[in-house]
Amino acid sequence: MSKENFSKPEFSIVIPNWNGAEFAARGISSLLISARAYGKPFEMIVVDDASTDAAPRIIAETFPDIHLLRNEQNKGFGASVNRGVAAAKAPIIVLANNDIVAKEDFIRRLLEHFENDKEKKLFGVSARTVNWLDGSPNHLNMTAHFSRGLIELDYADSLEAAPTLFAQGGACALRKDVFAHLGGFDPLYKPGYWEDYDLSYRAAKSGYNLLYEPRALAYHLGKGSMIKALGSKGLNNINARNYFFFTWLNLSDIPLLTQHFLMLPFHLLGEVASGKPLRLTKGFFKAAAQFLPLMSARRKRARPFKVSDSRLLH
Repeated sequence: MSKENFSKPEFSIVIPNWNGAEFAARGISSLLISARAYGKPFEMIVVDDASTDAAPRIIAETFPDIHLLRNEQNKGFGASVNRGVAAAKAPIIVLANNDIVAKEDFIRRLLEHFENDKEKKLFGVSARTVNWLDGSPNHLNMTAHFSRGLIELDYADSLEAAPTLFAQGGACALRKDVFAHLGGFDPLYKPGYWEDYDLSYRAAKSGYNLLYEPRALAYHLGKGSMIKALGSKGLNNINARNYFFFTWLNLSDIPLLTQHFLMLPFHLLGEVASGKPLRLTKGFFKAAAQFLPLMSARRKRARPFKVSDSRLLH
């Protein structure tokens, strides 16, 4: 990549990396190929989150022209993305995990929607990701509904571009100004998961649109940094905790919020009585331990939203 691509970039690729020595170079290479195929000036920023493996050295030596930022301490996925977005020069940000391999038209498929968005009401476009080994879906079109006091996620394997509620933080494109206006990814979700859904939801409540573009395809290598560090059980616990973070930070419709807290004991007791793994229960207690900081964050982010929860969670 020639250095002149960095002078006035039209889009910035931001990749958070933590201990990605096994796969980061493959993912970065695919994104560079995709960016060049799009044919417009761009920059790439990799934020290394205090890796303890050889990833920073490999990235610096293999790709000397990209911007490599290094955190002195491990700050988590959200904070690393925030740092990369803050350093980006372009109005459109392509976010990519360090363990995805993008098809050549990946970036063009994402960014062409912004070209057609004359009113600038489009906040983000989310990609389709599939597992590297067998091609099974990894991330599809994600929406949600509210049922018996809980937010339930819905997945649709849309064949064409379609409205969505959540942009996948590891494979999407976003408007930088809206990202910054909404405060970026909330560090409360550290080490990761649900902060991208949180930001997407706040954007949707603020009146912005989000799209899912299945033709923007990337392969997920399936050996991500977080699962290696936390294991499947630890990752599930973080996911469940952050589910409650998302709910308590974002629900503002009083009837839905009331229903949530009235129904919650029945869900937790039902899970205990069933003898099944206590995923929801463990997530609740982990989240409840940080209830006061969550309420403080909720008050700080309060704003007159344009769209209600009941309209989004139908």
